[in-house]
Amino acid sequence: MLSQRRAAQAWGISRATLQRAVSSGKISVLPDGTIDPAEMLRAFGEAKGGPPGHHNEPLGPPLGRGDEMAFQAEIRVLKAQIEAKEALLSAKDRHIEDLSQALRLLAGPPAPAPQPSLLARLFSRQKPPRS
Repeated sequence: MLSQRRAAQAWGISRATLQRAVSSGKISVLPDGTIDPAEMLRAFGEAKGGPPGHHNEPLGPPLGRGDEMAFQAEIRVLKAQIEAKEALLSAKDRHIEDLSQALRLLAGPPAPAPQPSLLARLFSRQKPPRS
């Protein structure tokens, strides 16, 4: 987790910009006031590395091999969750389309215009419609 100061530095934005994003709900802040880097990535894209001339300090301790593998495993899990949610959304869209088609079929074809009675057809001055 990143402090708001470190998050703003890492993404090369001002703290005021970060505060506006938090106030508008674009970014959520944890109860302790820190920000998940995934939130920053979602809202602002890849980290820019800070303002020009700023020497980047690491955002945390260097990752060991085990930490890096755990991080990569977490990324794979998150990607799988995203794919599962996309599949659910696609299934929902297909279901909505199926229901729409069923409603169209239930409505049936439009009712034909009523035919005039035999007397009306015999004594009317209009020509009968051809069908």
